[in-house]
Amino acid sequence: MYSNNMTSHGSGTWMLLLLLSFFCFNAAVFTGADGQGLEVEARRPISHHKGNSSLLFDVMRFGARADGRTDDSKAFIAAWKEACRATGKVKLLIPKGMYLIGPVKFAGPCKNVSSLTVYMKGYLKATTKLSSYGSGTGWVEFGWLERLTLTGGGTFDGQGAKAWPYNNCTKDSKCKLLPTNVKFVAMNQTVVQGITSLNSKFFHIALVECKNFKGTKIKISAPADSPNTDGIHVERSSSVYISQSLIGTGDDCISIGQGNSQIRGTSSSAVAVALECSKEIPCQNIYLENVHLELSSGEKQATSSCKNVRARLSRGERSMESESEMVAFPLLLTPIESNYRACTIPYRFPSDNPKKPTPTELQWIDLFLNSIPSFKKRAESDPTVPDAPVRAEKFAQRYGDVLEDFKKDPESHGGPPDCVLLCRLREIILRELGFIDIFKKVKDEENAKAISLFKDVVQLNDAIEDEPKRLENLVRGIFAGNIFDLGSAELAEVFSKDGMSFLASCQNLVPRPWVIDDLDAFKVKWSKKSWKKVVIFVDNSGADIILGILPFARELLRHGTQVVLAANDMPSINDVTYTELIEIIAKLKDENGQLMGVNTSNLLIANSGNDLPVIDLTRVSQVLAYLASDADLVVLEGMGRGIETNLYAQFKCDSLKIGMVKHPEVAQFLGGRLYDCVFKYNEVVS
Repeated sequence: MYSNNMTSHGSGTWMLLLLLSFFCFNAAVFTGADGQGLEVEARRPISHHKGNSSLLFDVMRFGARADGRTDDSKAFIAAWKEACRATGKVKLLIPKGMYLIGPVKFAGPCKNVSSLTVYMKGYLKATTKLSSYGSGTGWVEFGWLERLTLTGGGTFDGQGAKAWPYNNCTKDSKCKLLPTNVKFVAMNQTVVQGITSLNSKFFHIALVECKNFKGTKIKISAPADSPNTDGIHVERSSSVYISQSLIGTGDDCISIGQGNSQIRGTSSSAVAVALECSKEIPCQNIYLENVHLELSSGEKQATSSCKNVRARLSRGERSMESESEMVAFPLLLTPIESNYRACTIPYRFPSDNPKKPTPTELQWIDLFLNSIPSFKKRAESDPTVPDAPVRAEKFAQRYGDVLEDFKKDPESHGGPPDCVLLCRLREIILRELGFIDIFKKVKDEENAKAISLFKDVVQLNDAIEDEPKRLENLVRGIFAGNIFDLGSAELAEVFSKDGMSFLASCQNLVPRPWVIDDLDAFKVKWSKKSWKKVVIFVDNSGADIILGILPFARELLRHGTQVVLAANDMPSINDVTYTELIEIIAKLKDENGQLMGVNTSNLLIANSGNDLPVIDLTRVSQVLAYLASDADLVVLEGMGRGIETNLYAQFKCDSLKIGMVKHPEVAQFLGGRLYDCVFKYNEVVS
């Protein structure tokens, strides 16, 4: 199953064969953009490699100097773009020499390339200018590629010594993550052989959303006191095989994030897995199963240590699941600290007494208190949880106690409270009691209903010949879909009585002008030019995503726009999750992979990394950050994401916040009506 000739020094040495992770992306849904990266002025000729039929692209022919002083980034990207556009077997050559380069992305898909080999013989030096890198990005990134081989004996030198003093994430939760030397994102059938990574600023090699990765004869080295220089970091990946490699770093030789399975290997230390969490806030929902660890000495089985962890064991075997590194959304206006806050509504001001809840805080605490009966009712009927009624009662009591505590002391339970914290604590208590997705049954039912109506809704939209009128109809569809929010107690009550007709809801929206109404300005921009790439943070399951957002996304695809739909990592209320959205779109596509006659090769589904109905954009998944980096429109849909937490968020590109007002408290803040509409469009002037 795995090789036993891997030599390592440093902590936590693991040899792994990671098989079949259900977190990995669906290749039929995920598609990347062609040739992302730096722009170049001119194309260079293509050379044919003598002795075989492969096309050879030499970075020296694209202007690389290889003198160790000149920035060769543009030459590398120019060579890559031509290689990715080619057909058949392709080789990218980096000859011997010393190359200074900044952050570069080698991104696909390379649609007509059958195999791609990067033959790197050179010595690459990373720029030490930290402002050149985004938080949590890679220095050299490969993404959205099939059948890549990286070989040749070359070296990636991250020149990390000058950056390590700025690694302060253990002290500052809002720190900027330093770049990884070599990062692989959403790759399939990758081979890395005979390369060296030195002195990375952060991780040396990172695999995110990858499958079928084979690394052999890799050398990784950094001083013992270098911080967070993990050799190889793996998350949400499958079929990863590392062998015959020498790793010696200041941190883990191989570190395992979330979403990997049959997560096998050896350890040089007796305690192979150590989970140590805060006594005040113990780790929750840790599932331990199907991991086999042996001591490299062969003396006895390795053990695990848990401190302040509430874990679940299976078949006596040991494993762990941990959160992946989250990064700031790359399109937020910088500096983020002074330009962004996750809550739209100001709950308190510096002059307020920290020991006394403000009127706004009390108002929102009561709102969440009033929602407890509906959540309790949903939890009672969860068929996946033993003793669900008893546990539902415990949820109601415990969450009610937390909210009452906030009334007495707003700084209790990690306060002062805002909508993000109140949602977070509700989810923590539900999950602690075993309730993972209390809306699962109703979500499945509403998805099925909405799928059956999708064709009719799209045909009605397509029948509107006047484009501005068709766009307004699509927008009304988003609002009509967004009203189906089972997280709202009043709407849940209405919905359970008469089902609420989607088409009737389209016609019965509150009349324009809405409380925030920039639709006319959006129509003007829509008519002038198409956006290159749009990232849409989606909201609810059922009519919202299927009859509201997807017809809108389909219209963007018809205009040639690439669309990224960002969905929740984990269930929360009735929000659609990443895995559910993949299944929904698969059901809506025809046998040719089209969405009612529209090609979906430019439709991407991304895991946002979020697990709440609200979102803090300083913490999103690395995959989403990677995909969103070159988008020119960001859409935040729904009351939680688009109104309560990000209504005034500023971006480096155009932005649209769209949602229906479903809480009286939000209507009061905005000066509008209950079930009023928000359509806030901000255009960035170049």
